Amino acid sequence: MTSGPTRTLAVLLLGAMLAGCSPRAAELVLDTQKVPPATVVSRVTANGSRITSLTGSGTVSFEGPGMGGSAFFTLSLKKPDSLLIRFEGPFGLDAGFLFLSRTQYVMFNRLENTVYAGDPSTGEIRWAIPFALTVEQVLDAFTGAFRFPAGAVPARYAVDDEHFVLSYTAQRDTQTFWVDPATALVSRYSRNGNGMSVWAETSRPMEEDGMRMPREISLSFPTEGRQLSVYYNDLTLNPSELSFRYAVPRTAQIRSSKP
Repeated sequence: MTSGPTRTLAVLLLGAMLAGCSPRAAELVLDTQKVPPATVVSRVTANGSRITSLTGSGTVSFEGPGMGGSAFFTLSLKKPDSLLIRFEGPFGLDAGFLFLSRTQYVMFNRLENTVYAGDPSTGEIRWAIPFALTVEQVLDAFTGAFRFPAGAVPARYAVDDEHFVLSYTAQRDTQTFWVDPATALVSRYSRNGNGMSVWAETSRPMEEDGMRMPREISLSFPTEGRQLSVYYNDLTLNPSELSFRYAVPRTAQIRSSKP
């Protein structure tokens, strides 16, 4: 027969284990007749809303006409509008950083000892990243999140390749989302129209405290022949501490966002 102190210890340990287990949302039934599109959208956005910040490290690579490369990065991100990425080259050499918010961006290239700063509009942000993206797109790219059109009803809702597929069309602009019913994450995303063509894929989802996020994200821009890929080796969701401090050498040249 178990003694009183031993029984009490066992109960406490069991209670601690149960308390540490975060509730997991039930997997969506892959059936458009049983699951309305609003439920799919709600499940995806609810997960994204729980992730308010993150820190991580990994490798970012890019390819384009006559160009290509990769770098190690460390990242701090706080929604809705703060991002600091530090880049390292071979042998841990400091390659620079990118700070981005809704009102400004600062990109320091250590090799050129040059700072590019300006208003992060779609055109101006090309100076920091080898293709045009809005602030929201950059922030979403590093979380693997792709926003559904607010309040819109999908023009197409179907099941394809073991995913829910939701397509939205507005003013010759079509966005399509492939949602994994098991993770409620967007596994694939495409956008075509109004001079924009984007294809994105996410993989290697991780789970922390009931929140999910992919650890591999790729963005392709077919009309520009460019691609950006992010691979996380380490990732922490909603960390207790974040830092967005950066320093620019006094000797660095400062250039405006406009040529």
